Amino acid sequence: MNGDTKPEGGFDYWVSDEQLAAFARLSMIERLRWVEDARLFTLAGQTPETRERMARLRRGETIV
Repeated sequence: MNGDTKPEGGFDYWVSDEQLAAFARLSMIERLRWVEDARLFTLAGQTPETRERMARLRRGETIV
């Protein structure tokens, strides 16, 4: 894949230098809380189908 080609599917996002610097300023416990909050937010938005697919991937199975 060259720099002009974007892979199909999936997603991407961009984090600014300012966002990285703000995260770096957090204490270790604040960082852990941030990660836990992100995990809970992600779980809250999952559908039963998504949950099952993630469980299958954890077991090393395909999702289809």
